[in-house]
Amino acid sequence: MFAHLSTPLSHEIKAVIFDCDGVLVDTEFLKFQAWKKALATIHIDLSIEEYKQVVGYSSKKIVERLSQMKQIPIPEEVLQKRKQEYHLLQAQGVPPLPETVAFATQLSAQKDRYGIKMGLASSASHPEILINLKQVGLENAFDLIISGSDDLDAYKDPEGKNKPKPYLYQEAAKRLGIEPQYCLVFEDTEAGIEAAAGAGMIAVAIPNELTKDQDFSKGRQVIQSISEFKIFPSQ
Repeated sequence: MFAHLSTPLSHEIKAVIFDCDGVLVDTEFLKFQAWKKALATIHIDLSIEEYKQVVGYSSKKIVERLSQMKQIPIPEEVLQKRKQEYHLLQAQGVPPLPETVAFATQLSAQKDRYGIKMGLASSASHPEILINLKQVGLENAFDLIISGSDDLDAYKDPEGKNKPKPYLYQEAAKRLGIEPQYCLVFEDTEAGIEAAAGAGMIAVAIPNELTKDQDFSKGRQVIQSISEFKIFPSQ
């Protein structure tokens, strides 16, 4: 008889889904630097406090929110410049978040024993996700890697389809073949928690320095480290 996984939040977990940036890799500050450099090309300054208000949203949504915040139109080419700057920083090396990487590595090694699936759901593009995962040795850890930038063509929403909308997590559950209520999600941003909770999943927040002041009230639990989270096998 297979064991299965339980937590204090649910008696049975059938899938564990991770966000990437800010959960497995410490890239949120790299993204801030990329945005700051891109915006500087059109003479707009971006402070870390301003960036904290938009961390976790899609690039398109970040441009919309920064335009409103600064009361200045931001042209489309800034998005491309931000992408170029981020790729340069990524190529220099992406810092892992060691505890979460170790947790994901151990879970991946035992997923067949526990009859669970592992997914990764990120707002970023597939190429960005894969670069990050390869740098921390997790490129083969997941049953599903799904991108909010690339995998939501079937969804129509004039407000946008990426996080904080629930579509990414709804699609992840569909592709994994698991009902959302049996999916445990680790996220670091308000937008990610809202997306996972909106899809009916068990959303757990692991904030970092850039996201710790965000509103995680839609999540089921807020932890400072993955080591605080209780997950255990049961029959």
